[in-house]
Order: sequence, then C-alpha cells, then structure tokens
Amino acid sequence: MRPSRYLLRIVAALPLSFLLPSAGVAQEQSRESAALDNTAAAWSFQLAGQAMPDYRDDILASGETRPEGNKGFAQFRMVAPLKVAGVSVLPRLTVRYSENKDGDWGFSPTDLFALIVPLDWGPGRAGFGPDIVIPGSSSVGSSEWAYGVAGAVIQRFFIDRMMAGLLVQQTWGKRTVVDLGQPVPIVTDEYETGAHPLIINPFINFQLGKGWYIGTNDLQAQYSWEFGGWKVPVGARLGYVIVQPANSWNLYVEYATDLATDDWPGAAAKSKFRANVSYSMPVGG
Repeated sequence: MRPSRYLLRIVAALPLSFLLPSAGVAQEQSRESAALDNTAAAWSFQLAGQAMPDYRDDILASGETRPEGNKGFAQFRMVAPLKVAGVSVLPRLTVRYSENKDGDWGFSPTDLFALIVPLDWGPGRAGFGPDIVIPGSSSVGSSEWAYGVAGAVIQRFFIDRMMAGLLVQQTWGKRTVVDLGQPVPIVTDEYETGAHPLIINPFINFQLGKGWYIGTNDLQAQYSWEFGGWKVPVGARLGYVIVQPANSWNLYVEYATDLATDDWPGAAAKSKFRANVSYSMPVGG
C-alpha cells in the first residue's frame, strides 16, 4: 500500500475515535483548557510572528532543487462567536503579512473559516463549515480566490489536563498548470480549476500545572493531490496560560522543521520559530 493512502486512512479514522464518548461523567471545561481550545465559544484575538531563516535544498523527483519559501510573517487572527438557532458558530479570520525570499513584504492570502459546532458531548466537540481564501499578493502567495470546507474535532482527557484534536481544510480554485509531459515539469502561464493541497492539522497539548503546558507546534501537514506528495512540520510548543476573572491570555513559543517527500514540489523549511500572544474572553465575559 502506498504511504499516502495509508496516511489518508489514518486521518479518516481519527475523527471517529474522537467522537466516541469518554468514560465517566462529563465535566465542565476549565478556563485553562478553554484558552487552548479552538472550538470553545469565546472571543479571541491573536498576534503571532514566525521566522523561517533556512530551507531544505534537496533534489525533487523532477530532478530540480527544492525552492526556497517566504522568510517569515506576522499574523493576526480573530474569532467572533455567534449563536444561530442555539448552535455555536465560530467565524475565524486569519491575516498574514509576509516577507518573501527576496525581502519584499505583502499580504498573504487571507483565510475566513466559519466553524459550525452542532456536536458537543461534554469533554469534546465537533463541527464543520465553509472556508474561503481571499487573494493576497502574488509575491508572497496565491492571488486567486479559493472556496472549500473545513472540519474540526477535539477531545479532552484526564479532567482537562490533556486535549487532542484535528482540523482538516480543503479548498478548490484556480491553480497554475504544470506541464508534466516534459523531462522536467514546466510551470506554464495557463490556469486550471482544481483541488488545492489538503491541510491536516492534528494537535495535542498537556497541562503541566501553574499555567504551564507543552504541546505540538502548529502542524498543518499538507498533501498535494496534483503531485501525490506530503509536507509535514514536526515540532514542539511551550506555553503559559494566565487566567483572570473575565478573560485569559495564552503565550507560547515553538520550534518546528518541515519534512517533505520528493513528490512535494514546494518549499520545506529547515527551521521555523514562532512566538504568540492570544487574548480570549468567554461569551458573556
């Protein structure tokens, strides 16, 4: 069995395992846990910065050297919770201002995702919703619109000490046509409508006590339907949560490195460093 098919089957099975109810009585979610939960009904404002100083230069399946990517970005993310017919809806807007490999800055494509959360079984939640990618500057990313769907599921364990989850996003839109009939694939000036890379974002974090926690980095593994290749970031996060009567703060730093197959034609960073500060306020807080 091809590795890509095996991984896709694992990903397809994960949500089912999370949806199984946990043993015991469902407990109310702690404020520390909610500060780390992307499916919690809370106002959230995030500022983050990421640096990617070096990239892998291995040889791709096409025979070409893997290209470099953007040097880094500043990110703003906002979540504005709503209630529609008694169901939580969590619109999430992500804006990035990025620096390309030549030192030029511009806005990357903006992601607008509305998570509808109809399933809540106490220690876990699951939802889905539309995903829209708004064009950005062609110097730092795509300048084309894209539309799709996304889904998320989380499960809490050990009385909120540990949380695991999965976010999956898939969009479709215009993409550059690559002529694969040549000895070396050639990027043409033509466009076609097709599936963009599938984004699979699993995460897990564990609270150490006194506000400290450890977890995975912002993984965002990607699978290219066009080329059949993978890019998987691997890393770790150290964070600290400050809980106040009406709000909470989440501060963290993380390190990651990208692992990519020969069939993934895009850039793969050797090192990625991120710092983040997030402010959240529960609905009614």
